[in-house]
Amino acid sequence: MDDPTILAELLRRVNHDPAEGLEVALDAVQGQPHPRVAAIAAHLSATKRDLWTRIAHATGTSSPPDDAGLHTLLTWEEGAAASLTAAHLDVTVPPADPASAAGEPAMTVAALLRLNAALTTGRAAQIRRLAGQPRLA
Repeated sequence: MDDPTILAELLRRVNHDPAEGLEVALDAVQGQPHPRVAAIAAHLSATKRDLWTRIAHATGTSSPPDDAGLHTLLTWEEGAAASLTAAHLDVTVPPADPASAAGEPAMTVAALLRLNAALTTGRAAQIRRLAGQPRLA
């Protein structure tokens, strides 16, 4: 059985780890960022907001604030994960759009949170790589 405290800590680490977290990667972007950085950040924000809205709908918990930027959303999701119960983690969440899911399976809340952490880690790595590339005019 999954533990909400462990999953909340996982999200805290992928979001705020001082060496490899997403927030540190975003903060390292200086000057004129590579155009892909903004696209990655926007996609990640939309993905996290959608995931948490789906979790909220399935579990009866709070949805993310509509006006939260990515940095605020990272902190919000850690608190939201910590407030989940073990029973919440076992709830099955349907695909984002069942009509066009093309075989996308329903997943438990715990599985979605682990997927969220994996995607966040990958996006942080992409941003770190792009942050070091100078933008050519």
